[in-house]
Amino acid sequence: MLRPALALLAGLGITVAISGFGIIINTLAALRGVDPKLFVAPLSYLLTNVAVVAVAACAGGFATARVTTGRSLFTVQVLALILLVSALVPAFRGTRPSGEPAWYPFALALMNAVGVLAGGLLERRRQGR
Repeated sequence: MLRPALALLAGLGITVAISGFGIIINTLAALRGVDPKLFVAPLSYLLTNVAVVAVAACAGGFATARVTTGRSLFTVQVLALILLVSALVPAFRGTRPSGEPAWYPFALALMNAVGVLAGGLLERRRQGR
């Protein structure tokens, strides 16, 4: 009972750490030479953030599956659901900054769930060999 809980915490922590660090680096790069008050996010910035979130979620799913070795993928699915729901709340509230496209919060939510599931399946396939 303790192992799945620790796996969820590890996967969530890894996902948040990687995505937070990657998005901060991307934001600093995008703000280079631009007044932050006048910043409008270009498409390349948004797509890079989506890619960073996908990689971070994949690493979190991989770690969760690794900690729960020999068990079902249920814990990985719970992590995917947690990240999906937590990312969909701002999307449905409509609390997005001006200039941000409507698809962006939904893309982040989708990449969270798909990335976690892909990372978990990748670990299980690697483990099976």
